[in-house]
Amino acid sequence: MKKIIVYGSTIERAFNKLQELLDHMNLKDIRKVTKTSPNTGIFTVELKNGDYYIALKACDNVRGYRWQYAYIDKDINQELLDHVVVCKFIPENINTEWNPDIKTEDYYEWY
Repeated sequence: MKKIIVYGSTIERAFNKLQELLDHMNLKDIRKVTKTSPNTGIFTVELKNGDYYIALKACDNVRGYRWQYAYIDKDINQELLDHVVVCKFIPENINTEWNPDIKTEDYYEWY
């Protein structure tokens, strides 16, 4: 069970990327999709295995969101990357001690 965040420099870019991911998912694996217009900014996908995807605009308002995997828009500025996005990574099993061999960059990809 993973929390997967699609961070966009704009909410539209995040929505478009999550839609692209959704288009390639197996319909049998999807439990629920919630999608409104980018104006209201809600787009989530919940899979039957418990994985949860959410599209977010990278900004100060999303500091509280933690993730185990992320898709990160290459157009997000460095300050937001450092202080809002990358620092919010948590390993899948938070009940174990931190493993110094875990490389955060193995848990996100650029788009």
